[in-house]
Amino acid sequence: MALNFTGYIEGYYGQLLSWHDRDRLLDGLKIAGMTSYFYAPKEDACHRYLWRQPYDAAWQASFAKFTANAEARNIHIIAGIAPGLDFDFAAIDDANTGSNDRAKNELNDFVILLEKARSLVASGAHMIALLMDDIAADFEARCGSLTSEGNAHGLLANRLGAALGAAVIVVPRIYADSLITPDDPQSLVYLDDLVSALDPQHLVVYCGDDIVAPHPAADAGGRLDPASSIIWDNFYANDYCPRRLFVGPWRAAEAAHILTNPTGMIETDLLLLTMMAVGRDHGDQNRCANASIESWRRVMADNGVPDAFFDIAAYFDAPYGFPAAFDLPSTERALAALEILLWQWKSPLQREWYPYLMGLKQDIMLADGQLPQDRIEKTQLAPLATKIIEGGL
Repeated sequence: MALNFTGYIEGYYGQLLSWHDRDRLLDGLKIAGMTSYFYAPKEDACHRYLWRQPYDAAWQASFAKFTANAEARNIHIIAGIAPGLDFDFAAIDDANTGSNDRAKNELNDFVILLEKARSLVASGAHMIALLMDDIAADFEARCGSLTSEGNAHGLLANRLGAALGAAVIVVPRIYADSLITPDDPQSLVYLDDLVSALDPQHLVVYCGDDIVAPHPAADAGGRLDPASSIIWDNFYANDYCPRRLFVGPWRAAEAAHILTNPTGMIETDLLLLTMMAVGRDHGDQNRCANASIESWRRVMADNGVPDAFFDIAAYFDAPYGFPAAFDLPSTERALAALEILLWQWKSPLQREWYPYLMGLKQDIMLADGQLPQDRIEKTQLAPLATKIIEGGL
């Protein structure tokens, strides 16, 4: 494949960027030597929850300007559509019958999906992605005449790609090993059925051994071809734990195609793109090695992060399941660093990090018995505060 897919996924929950911020990310991608921007924000209702609803003229004009800006920077725009919540696979049956019923065809889910994809391509998207992730295991309720969910998703991608005359990218329902579970029988055969149905020109997105994967990989235990698969990397994502922030050295993966899905905070994400570029330079063999950490420190310093942050880096390093790159500081050292970071450091990046820094200060004081009852009641949500005060935690 001529293009290596490296770059940014706008694919998180809870945040939605402005077009101005997206343009800034294009600049960040260019500087980092990356190739791709994957537009798939969960908070864009027309992308997912109301995927059948067309984008209005103002949105399409903004998207067209965005794709033109990307083209000028040699950045590849992938536009996602996420119909998986309620796509009716009887639509494929209707297409097979060749029905001439115009009213029926206009309401056909495949026709709606195709028209939306065509509108995105017409506005400058280089590729279309079909997202079937984060949906209930309720395929039988919408399966039409199809019996295999994986086969159905592959067939849908094939039909969409054929109608567009182009390869598409598929984010499957089973996008990490941890989603394969005995209590979800379809999951046990899903990937095998998807791969057997999917035409070879299409690409599949996968995380690795887990959704936030200590071992990111695009091969799914050998079911997927790494050469035609893209890693969806959630190392820096925090939408599943919004009281936490991860900004430690990126744990690089040896892969041609890898995109990162970070935080949705513009200053932070521009920094993290640089982290990712530095991590790729060091490669998998240097995970948490001294060279990687020193490069990380330089990136942080170049972005105006005070030295005091390095004293508390352990609290912001990496998600659960990853080896620690830093030792925990003493309580006194951590609180002294936080005093500097909360009150003396002033920058756009600090304003994004303020809630996490303040939350850490409260948590450290709480764990050390320094937070009085009135402060517990003021700073903690009521159910947790009650438990703490009653001695239940």
